[in-house]
Amino acid sequence: MTKSARKKGQVIIVILLILVVVLTVGLSIATRTVTDIKLSQQTEMSQRAFNAAEAGVESVLSGQSSGTGGSYVTVGSGTTAPSYNVSVQTVGGSNSPFIFNQPIVKDDTQQIWFVGHNPDNSFNLADPDTFKSKDLYVYWGNNGQSANNTSPVSPTTPALEVSVIYEDATGFKTSRGAYDPNVNRATVNNFISSVDIAGNYTNSKLQFRKQIDLSTAPFNISGIGTTTTLYALRLRLLYNDVPQLLGAQPANVSDKFPVQGRLISSTGNSGNVYRKVEVFESYPSLPPIFDYVIFNGSSNTLGK
Repeated sequence: MTKSARKKGQVIIVILLILVVVLTVGLSIATRTVTDIKLSQQTEMSQRAFNAAEAGVESVLSGQSSGTGGSYVTVGSGTTAPSYNVSVQTVGGSNSPFIFNQPIVKDDTQQIWFVGHNPDNSFNLADPDTFKSKDLYVYWGNNGQSANNTSPVSPTTPALEVSVIYEDATGFKTSRGAYDPNVNRATVNNFISSVDIAGNYTNSKLQFRKQIDLSTAPFNISGIGTTTTLYALRLRLLYNDVPQLLGAQPANVSDKFPVQGRLISSTGNSGNVYRKVEVFESYPSLPPIFDYVIFNGSSNTLGK
């Protein structure tokens, strides 16, 4: 083989190597571009599916849909238009624990109604599920956490303030009690520390439980179910540095909490992407500021 032929062979090898490198880089860029396009399409379809799910919720809240159709409703026009399927179910009206569907932050007050409601949101005192008992359970705290602030392993132990709004022969009143599973802290804040701390309450969801008798201290409500009407239970978490689960339940199997509202579940679909949105629509309740208002029940003016 001549020297010229050897040089030609080396040139061909170099060209082939360059072509391989260029082809590899090109394929890598093409693959990344295709992946980016797919991700962009998935993101767009996910957003469209989410918007469709929200449209389903709005259709119920605005009264345009009853949530009983059971089939997908197309949003917009065209063969690729997203759609939603929305359903509605009442929450409450049973002896089962009523657990708020989202964890509750510190100092946020949640309300459970003891009386039923009419379709126009007015009170229905004749509702057969109206709660007329003195005995109930309150549950709070995410399952598995410590009762004594063993941070940083466990978040700050939540305490619970319980308020009951009721009406007796003399008018509307409020009674309160406060409970703290942290025994050491309870010696300072004077909360009631006799709390069940075994955990695994209500299907292993909540850590703390207290059975309350509304006819005894600290509530001392008399005539429940006869001369006194219970209207609402208000629950406020204290001290917790992370959101905590919260709920309540009638202590006697024969008692119920009336319907508390409705759970709207809407699933949006765009292509092969599905997104779900859930909204709990409760009956109107008193704002949290109510628990901080100073009320003077006498005809005398307030003084320092």
